[in-house]
Amino acid sequence: MFQDAKQESGLSDYQARGWTSWHHHVAMVSMAMLFMLEQREALREDLPLLTCADIEWALKQLLPARTTDVSELYRILEDRHRKRRAAIVSAYAKQRSVDVTK
Repeated sequence: MFQDAKQESGLSDYQARGWTSWHHHVAMVSMAMLFMLEQREALREDLPLLTCADIEWALKQLLPARTTDVSELYRILEDRHRKRRAAIVSAYAKQRSVDVTK
């Protein structure tokens, strides 16, 4: 189960900075694994060798791909970078406001 969770559901792909974000990540992976388990059980008679990798592949084939042109991609990236820059400035401002002499 842990191997499937790491390979197919992203359990090992977290970059959490805090305890709460780690819990959110593990909760999302757990829900994905539950979905895959339910699909395997529901299709056991028709597809006895169905794996989590098969389910992931099938979802990639069936779900529509989002098409974004280059200008929209740049707009999204600029917005993300603007928000990231604001977060960095805010973090530095908080660090400067802390009085280290106390």
